[in-house]
Amino acid sequence: MKQLIVIDAQKDFIDGALPNPMFKSRLDYVATAISNAERKVVFTRDTHFNNYMETLEGKNLPVPHCIQGTPGHEIDKTLLGATKDEPIVVDKFTFGFTGWKDIFGDAEDIDEFVIMGTVNPICPSANAVILRALYPNKKITIDFAGCGFMTDEKGDETFCREATKYVLTMQQIDVINE
Repeated sequence: MKQLIVIDAQKDFIDGALPNPMFKSRLDYVATAISNAERKVVFTRDTHFNNYMETLEGKNLPVPHCIQGTPGHEIDKTLLGATKDEPIVVDKFTFGFTGWKDIFGDAEDIDEFVIMGTVNPICPSANAVILRALYPNKKITIDFAGCGFMTDEKGDETFCREATKYVLTMQQIDVINE
């Protein structure tokens, strides 16, 4: 069975503090994948606190976002509404979630992890690499059609997509729907 993981589909990354119009335009695609999921969908929430600007991330990305308890921290309601079963929601406090084994154990009944989310190449890719380390013999796929990417100053995502694909494929992580 496939396990769908949706990374950081939160208001701040859709149309809030760090908007990603590309991911916003793909919400219907992600919602369809969620409604067709074979297992409970796992959502991650990028989670920060009021001291964000004092953290390493805050110093390197000085835009407060996904502050716990704010509207920007919440997962998109349309995506939550697309779930058949109560989803699993996990807060992560850095780019990658390190508690996957707590959720999936040995993942004996999972044939493939499928990842969608925003902002690739940051959090979706970080979580794919962590899953690769934890589950070296499982198929791990990132569906680019369900991801938002960063763009250059001209609004072009090409370099980001190609660089991300290269790094992922070197980690034996599949990339589909490029």
